[in-house]
Amino acid sequence: MNKSALLAAAGLLFTLHITPAGAASIDAAKRAIDAGDYAKAQAELQTLVKSQDPDALNLQGQMYENGWGVEQDTDRARRLYEQGARQGHLDSVNSLRALKNKEYQVEFERLLPLAEQGDGEAQNRIGEMYEFGYGVSRDNDKALEWFRKAAEQDVVAAWHNVGRSYNFGTGVAQDYAEAEKWYRKAAEQGYMESMFFLGTLYSNAHGQDTSVDTNILAYAWMHNAALLGNSTAATIETRLLLKLDESQLAEAKALAESYKARYVTPFK
Repeated sequence: MNKSALLAAAGLLFTLHITPAGAASIDAAKRAIDAGDYAKAQAELQTLVKSQDPDALNLQGQMYENGWGVEQDTDRARRLYEQGARQGHLDSVNSLRALKNKEYQVEFERLLPLAEQGDGEAQNRIGEMYEFGYGVSRDNDKALEWFRKAAEQDVVAAWHNVGRSYNFGTGVAQDYAEAEKWYRKAAEQGYMESMFFLGTLYSNAHGQDTSVDTNILAYAWMHNAALLGNSTAATIETRLLLKLDESQLAEAKALAESYKARYVTPFK
């Protein structure tokens, strides 16, 4: 794609707060890039970039991403796009997304042969890339297929991902019991995300163990997910405390300590 097409695709709409002089500099920089006069483009953008103008940040990011008059530097391009994106600048958001997708495509092409050769970690990652559309078109069926292959090789993260697939019905019919089975398998190996999702199952009364109050079980799993650093789990844990009476709270804390001894401490 030539420079004119890339610039047109980016849009580069002027933001409402830009000054007339700033708008003129942006426009002049765009014309300079199109003419191949990169030094002039940088001169037009320099002051605006220092003042964090999002249009200028996005345009300079494109220069670094494509090596227009500067040494190609995708890390610097990413930082510039991120600065614009944090201001809610749509073109910066789109530039950042496009840059990430290029990187995902490289990652996908590197990992796919390894996955096809039986590398379990690569299989799990390929599944995630299909699930979320990272560098490839989203395909939940293929995602689950790769998760299962990795799960057969005892990749703990893949056990969790199979559980998520059943939990949310992605690539398979929704089945909370099957989700819990896979989450529990991963959680028992100290996998924090599975502990969190077990907590969500029980906090929403979708858990299969009816021998204990659902909120007690939810607390026990959330407490340990929080111990392992999940900030959302810590927030939910606090809310669950409001649902438990004194005796239930004592039971919940005892169960949480039991889970910690079995599923957290041995894996630290």
